Amino acid sequence: MRLRTLMACGLVVVLLASVCLAQAQFEFDKAHYVMRTAGSGKFEAVPGVLRFDGAKKEVQFVETKGTPAFSLKYEEIKGMLYEEAARPRYATGLLLGGPLLLTKSKKHFLTFHYIDVAGTAQYAIVHLDKSNFQEALSRAESETGKKVEHIEEHARE
Repeated sequence: MRLRTLMACGLVVVLLASVCLAQAQFEFDKAHYVMRTAGSGKFEAVPGVLRFDGAKKEVQFVETKGTPAFSLKYEEIKGMLYEEAARPRYATGLLLGGPLLLTKSKKHFLTFHYIDVAGTAQYAIVHLDKSNFQEALSRAESETGKKVEHIEEHARE
């Protein structure tokens, strides 16, 4: 009888833990949202936190000051691209400023491809920190159910 009680308690704990993890928010700090400044075509790196919200089924970027920069429902995301490069692929031809992106060292970028409410293809670029980019990529795949495509630097040249 005691063994059954322990097994039942263990099962309840496992079920509760899995429900809690499914509803959890996963945050990755030291990230930067690479956004195009209005009108100029230049890019600006905004510091903040990349968040995967399992309860709302969305990925969010929240600026350091608490302002949401973007929020995408998982079903809106059509694809994700990871690249380790000096600057992200989409900014290559347009990049004119920003100290973060003008350095020669390799950085980790995760690009979300999505369709906006008008039906136009869009993208959002996040510069990930070297200390947590691998975990962020794994979380992106597990939360959205989509594979992150990896682009090699030499393939771009």
